[in-house]
Amino acid sequence: MYEQAEPVRLPFSGPDSPQPSEPPPQPRPVRQSGSRGRVRHGNGASDKQREDQDTSSHTYENAEEAKRYATSADGAYPGGASGRRGVCSFLLARRSFLAAGIAVLLSLCAMGLAPLTFSNKQEISQLSTTVDALKRDQDGITTTVDALKRDQDGITTTVDALKRDQDGITTTVDALKRDQDGITTTVDALKRDLDNERSRTAALEQRLNKIEKTLLTSCTCPEGYTIWRGIGYKAFNTRKTFREAAAACRQDGGTLAMPRDADTNAFLIFLKNSVTDYKDFWIGLHDQREEGKFEWVDGSALGSYSSWGRGEPNDEWHDDDEDCVNYSAGKKDKWNDAPCHFQLYFMCQVAPGRA
Repeated sequence: MYEQAEPVRLPFSGPDSPQPSEPPPQPRPVRQSGSRGRVRHGNGASDKQREDQDTSSHTYENAEEAKRYATSADGAYPGGASGRRGVCSFLLARRSFLAAGIAVLLSLCAMGLAPLTFSNKQEISQLSTTVDALKRDQDGITTTVDALKRDQDGITTTVDALKRDQDGITTTVDALKRDQDGITTTVDALKRDLDNERSRTAALEQRLNKIEKTLLTSCTCPEGYTIWRGIGYKAFNTRKTFREAAAACRQDGGTLAMPRDADTNAFLIFLKNSVTDYKDFWIGLHDQREEGKFEWVDGSALGSYSSWGRGEPNDEWHDDDEDCVNYSAGKKDKWNDAPCHFQLYFMCQVAPGRA
């Protein structure tokens, strides 16, 4: 490139300023190539480069002429108003070159900034799109966070409910444990009571065996009778009416069996089942003399003890014809009133020593 032209220094007038000894030489006319003040536009970089070189060459030559014009023979600058007017005239004459240079610079700047502006617009558009997408993502994240908060609140509520249920279950389990402890205590007590009853039963059986042995050695009964509490009992496996059964017992010196208490009743059931446990047996109880008023065959009243089956006696349902009582196998050996002419098995009792 060309060297930069030196700036034109204007002389200052003053009392001490030396006066030129001869008039300054007239500036030579400057050659100009090309159109003055016109900017040529080419299609390529070479046309721009040539135009810049021409402009720089003209600027350099003008600067040299101004320097020669402003400088005196001995190197001093002329002073006074005439020098300043000359410089101004020089600058005015060359303003078209300055305008052309400024226009070229502005064109270059515009050509350089246009791609940057287009690129910046694209980047700004992309950034705007990205910002919008980020805003939508932020809104989606906010919605998701709100949903998660609601879910968290629901989970917290559920956890609290489960804790309350757990507390209730724990309370129930504790109560069940206490009940279990109470049941265990009760079972232990029942076991002790059962053991005591077994011991008592064993003792009673031993005592009963002793009594029976004593009675058998001291009393005599008809054949086939068994002693119970000093009385002989027998279950017959023949069928008779109530009247016929009573007559058979009288032949042995006794009567139909009269279970007046629970123990005697249990013994007679055991005795009859040793013969057969699916048949009915007459006992010495009836209401033949007065309907509904039961008495034993020895004329004594029924008393406080009885072992009637469910719904018995029910003589009124059979035209007041059920006046005699028997052990009913169909009612688990409970007492049942039946017509006296039925033929059933029967049981007798006798007093020892009267045979």
